[in-house]
Parts: sequence; C-alpha cells; structure tokens
Amino acid sequence: MKFKNIHIVYNPFSQGGKSVYLFNEYLTIIRKEGSPFTIFETTGINDVKTIQKNIASNSFDLISIIGGDGTINITINGLEYFDIPLHIIPAGTGNDLARMLYGNLEISDILKLPFQFTKKVDIDIWSCNQIRFINGFGAGFDGAIAEKTQSKTFLLSSKTKYWIEIVKQILFYRSQKVEINGKKTAIFMIAAANGSDYGGGFRVAPLAKLNDKKLEYVECKNIPTLLRLYYLPLVQAGKHLTQKAITYKKIDELTISSNHPLPAHLDGEALCEKNYHIKWQNQVQILR
Repeated sequence: MKFKNIHIVYNPFSQGGKSVYLFNEYLTIIRKEGSPFTIFETTGINDVKTIQKNIASNSFDLISIIGGDGTINITINGLEYFDIPLHIIPAGTGNDLARMLYGNLEISDILKLPFQFTKKVDIDIWSCNQIRFINGFGAGFDGAIAEKTQSKTFLLSSKTKYWIEIVKQILFYRSQKVEINGKKTAIFMIAAANGSDYGGGFRVAPLAKLNDKKLEYVECKNIPTLLRLYYLPLVQAGKHLTQKAITYKKIDELTISSNHPLPAHLDGEALCEKNYHIKWQNQVQILR
C-alpha cells in the first residue's frame, strides 16, 4: 500500500531533541518511496487549531506522529473527523501507547510501517471536558505530578525530574475529598485508563483493552505515606488491583466534582478543574 499524501506532526524537542534523528530517518524512507508529504512542527502554542486547519485544507490519507504521548494527544485533538489513519513513531520519554501497540517491534520497522503490508487497529478516543485523550486520565497524586513537572524547568532529564516529583508527591501530596458519580470519598489517586500503561511504564490498569469502549477505573483511597511507598512498586508491576485501598471496575462514563481545583492529566498533559466529565467519543485507526 502506498499513501498518496502524508502529514507529519513532529515535535523537535521530544527526548531533549533526540527525535530529530528519527525525523530525518523517516524523511529518508518517505523520499525513497516517493510519497508526497507535508511537515508541521509543534510549538505548544495553538497547535491544535493549526493541525485542524492543515487537515481541513488538504486531503491527507495518513498522519505520522513523531514525538511522545503529548504529541499524540495534540494530534488527536486536532482531528475534525476520525477517518484518517495514524502512524505513531515513538520519540518521547514514556512512549506508553506506542509500547502497547508495537511491543518489541524495532524502531526501524515502525518507521517503515506505512510502506509495508500493514494492518490497522481501531483504538478508542475519549473526551474529558471536551478535550480528547487516547491512553489515560489521572487525578490526584499523578495529576499533581503532571502539573509540577510541566510547570518547572529542570537541568535534569525528563525521566529524572519525573521520578523526583513522584517521591515528593508520595511524601507531601494531601488527598482531597471529591464526589465520584454522585458518591463522596477522599482519594489519593483516580485513574480512568484506556490503555494498561501510562506515566512511563506504570501498569496502572493491567487489564485494559484499547478498543473495548470501556475505561478501567482504578481508585486509591486516602492512605498514609508508608502505604504509598508500599503501593508504588505494586502499581509499576500491575499487581495492585486486589489491595484493600484499591477500588477497581470497568466504566463507560465518569463524573468527578470537587470544592477545590483537582490536579489531573490527559495522556500526561496537565489540567486543573473542579469538575470532570469523561465519556467515550469515537475510534481512530492506527497502523500496526
């Protein structure tokens, strides 16, 4: 199969600029195959609106995304319709969605996917307060981590600053009282996950399926610091669902209300609101 018009959404700052190598490798392959293409470099300012305009004014038959989970999130929010397949080239820090899609597939093979016999898989797209996400929503503890890591500048690597913030929030995060689907409770963390992994390999929802039109709801009640430290490696390994402080179930809609702004994230992108409403929106095809 040969795609006739490829739109590349590219984040040149992913992995501290390491995405540049993959971008150049991909351009070499596209030019060799002779497929027409256009390039959009993300800047973080009005990217969603620009992607919308680019798609509306062109007849693309593939969108290749070179970046991390945040770049994927920007792109899916720029889709007017869901009829253009996506091709994900993992060039971020966590690359959770790409890892779930491709497993141990070599990056050289991922780069060539559009030009080989390739199957497409339907992946669920969800919305939270009219903002789309594809992998996961988190509130409380991991929302605070996203908020802090995105609002600070570090000289350290993204992965190092992320782990520093994890330790800080384990020690100092104060659980909030919220109302979840009409029921009041005090929570340390809430996850509504479409995929099994997020946060750079944490198996928050090990039973999740990307295309079943269901979210895995994982709630951790207000727990003391020592218990937080005990739970952390369990969550990494996906062995936490049977623990006493954990509530787990499948859902298709979620409403969260709080008297104070509750830090949260969508695919790692921070937001902070008093109210969240999450529901299924559609499916998009991804090359695999």
